[in-house]
Amino acid sequence: MYLYETHCHTKRVSACSRLSAEDIVELYAANGYTGVFITDHFLNGNTTVDRTRPYREQIREFCRGFREVKACAAGRLQVFFGLEYSFDGTDVLVYGWDEAQLSLHEEFLHVPFGKFGEYCAQNGLLAVHAHPFREADYIDHVRLSSAIEAIETFNAARTEQCNRLGAFYAEVYGKAAIGGSDLHARGQAWLSGMGFAEKLVSEQDFIGRIRRREGSILKVPNVFGGQS
Repeated sequence: MYLYETHCHTKRVSACSRLSAEDIVELYAANGYTGVFITDHFLNGNTTVDRTRPYREQIREFCRGFREVKACAAGRLQVFFGLEYSFDGTDVLVYGWDEAQLSLHEEFLHVPFGKFGEYCAQNGLLAVHAHPFREADYIDHVRLSSAIEAIETFNAARTEQCNRLGAFYAEVYGKAAIGGSDLHARGQAWLSGMGFAEKLVSEQDFIGRIRRREGSILKVPNVFGGQS
């Protein structure tokens, strides 16, 4: 089986992460993963990007974390592009565009939550509701949308209750389910993601497999668990 992380953050772009490109490559290679999706917090989330700059410059800065991991991982891991879009604490993982495509779609930054699933579907993107029942002091309410295509039903950084509610949500609405680590630090106890019988070849290949309900959700003990 080929193991793929679907939800991971670099400190270059995500303000809440402590992981350098080197940390990410070392960690996932040591844990037997074939590849990773870099899903840094987008411009409307907890980002390090200078939001006063023109949109296309912001996008170039946003993609630095991905580019650094890809360069560092050459010959060791496959590296794919994604992002985590935020609506005041409600987060959606998005797969299917690259830096060039993001640069052409400034309106993407302003899509309301109620229209987001439809927008992604119309533009060939896979939208995955990340940890939909996460609780935190900065989240004033849970937002759900039946238009979002898939659900992260196992998030290795969240509680059992959060994940069980996510799985129930996916089952009731007939949504595709994925797992993800939501990795921000080296010492997280568990990792997740998706396992496939064959290697991925692209982001679009991943999208197709999730839509066909292929693959299995991973729960992997991190060999660096408990380390700072």
